[in-house]
Amino acid sequence: MTDAHIADMPIDAEDSLPPGTVLSGDHFTITDLLGAGGFGITYRAHDNVLDRTVVVKECFPEGLCYRDGKDVVARKTAQDKQIRSIVKMFMREARSLAKLRHPNIVGVHGVFEENGTAYMVIDLIEGRDLFDILDKSRRRLSPARVHDILMQLLDAIDKVHQRGLLHRDISPDNIIIENSGTPVLIDFGAAKADSNHHTRAVSAFLVVKEGYSPQEFYVAGSEQLPCSDLYALGATFYHVLTGRAPANSQTRMMEISANRPDPCVPLAGRIEGYDEAFLDAIDQAMRIHPADRLQSAAKWRALIEAGAPNLGSKPLSDLRPSTAAIPLNLELSLSQLVEETNDEVRRTSQRPAKPEPVVEAKPVEEPKKPEWVEEFNKESLSPRPWSRRPTGEIDYWIEGPPEEEQEVPETWTDERRAHIISKPGHSGTNWIDRALEKQERIRTEREQARALAEAEEAARVKSKPSRNPLAELEDGEEVSEAEKKSGLGSKRLAGILFALLVGLCSVFFLQGAEQGSIKTSQSAFPSALP
Repeated sequence: MTDAHIADMPIDAEDSLPPGTVLSGDHFTITDLLGAGGFGITYRAHDNVLDRTVVVKECFPEGLCYRDGKDVVARKTAQDKQIRSIVKMFMREARSLAKLRHPNIVGVHGVFEENGTAYMVIDLIEGRDLFDILDKSRRRLSPARVHDILMQLLDAIDKVHQRGLLHRDISPDNIIIENSGTPVLIDFGAAKADSNHHTRAVSAFLVVKEGYSPQEFYVAGSEQLPCSDLYALGATFYHVLTGRAPANSQTRMMEISANRPDPCVPLAGRIEGYDEAFLDAIDQAMRIHPADRLQSAAKWRALIEAGAPNLGSKPLSDLRPSTAAIPLNLELSLSQLVEETNDEVRRTSQRPAKPEPVVEAKPVEEPKKPEWVEEFNKESLSPRPWSRRPTGEIDYWIEGPPEEEQEVPETWTDERRAHIISKPGHSGTNWIDRALEKQERIRTEREQARALAEAEEAARVKSKPSRNPLAELEDGEEVSEAEKKSGLGSKRLAGILFALLVGLCSVFFLQGAEQGSIKTSQSAFPSALP
């Protein structure tokens, strides 16, 4: 029996013995109250002889007695005989349990009568009860662990039944799992021998537990057999496999009697990881009518062992090791760690991805066009009233909007005029013609400029008559000494040479410009021509 198990019991301090109370002479000293139930009160005590801590359970049927100092007294005179029968039964069963030396049954070290009642001295087990494990552990026990625990408990219960005893209170909170992983059956306070005249008087005071007790436990004076304990054990493992207690046996009885479905759904075929024979054996132990159940723990074990090679959906070698290899605390800690890790992975995978910041694209500003581009495009796209026919395989026509025909410039030659036509219905732009036109215009302007310059030069010469320096030099005339001394001869010569140089440069420049304008208009920049 563990501290955690006993602490869950209801406590009535008024009916309990105070700490420091000495029992059995000076053998045991009560240190504190652990708990109380409908059939007894449990204390922690110190064994003064062996110097160890033990559990002392006092027989105290609260519905029949009360505390008077240290003594237990019947509430009514008529109940005194009934209390005495209960005490005798308590003593007899404690002696029987003390003879049960089994690793899966709590050890009873002594029993004695005192203060008008009886006391049982049992081991204080370090561990957790099965109900606490099922209630607080997030992960269920592995199939190998469940198989191992059930097989050990069946062996213990078979030992109890062979002694002619019934436990009568098998449930998850009365199965302790030691730190080593070994299951221990405790709390035999409700244990009784097979029905006989010594125990019928107290059957009405024995407890039942919702979901775990068979339907015969609810009927006073009904026959109780080993299969009654097996029903409770089956209900306990139904809870282990499904995570909840089965339906109350009384409720099941009423539904089945009314030809309605059994509210306790069978396990076979719906629990993953277990062999069908393993699950079917639990279903057989939980049948509502005693005659339909498994009748012995040995039979139950035989059914499991027959299906053991196929236990679970995986071979036994792939299942988790049993209690012999891994303590239960370590298995539960590892299982919890794995479950928490899986939960974190699931939360992380389901978490929405953080949206990336949206950067608004700035509008790209088009570079400002120079003024000459606008002028170039305006001039290039301006329609022309004349066009030229295609020559050879090259089509020089560029379609444009229809326009009225205009006259060909008078400065063009007859040969050029012969190639110029007006295209009816539309006007086109011919870049070669435009280049020739511009070349003609430039040549005319230059000839006009040259004629004007010559006229101005002639007028200037007439206004200042002088000798022709070149003629004088050609005739071999000498410059006077006065002119040489004054430097007039040198100046005249320099002026003449400069005029000749300027004239030559002008001629070359004009010729190069005429040729360059034609090449440019025919190649890269046709739209630049007016």
